[in-house]
Amino acid sequence: MSTRTFLSLGSNLGDRRALLREAVESLPDVVAVSPVYETAPVGGPAQDNFLNLVVEMDTELTPFQLLGVCHRIESSAERKRDV
Repeated sequence: MSTRTFLSLGSNLGDRRALLREAVESLPDVVAVSPVYETAPVGGPAQDNFLNLVVEMDTELTPFQLLGVCHRIESSAERKRDV
């Protein structure tokens, strides 16, 4: 049974558009992708503006499987969780 799922993606380092494009291409079962929006960071340390989008999926992945996919995409983009 598939589940309608939405993911919010953002990038504020390097080639932000390319990183978002690669992330979307790496996701399974994508149904739609929103336009890209640029937003200022809220809270936390000083950092560059983000590019953000939302992906709609119709997937049979469990939440934990989808989280694993997201973590692999982050790792391939060399994301570091410093803060």
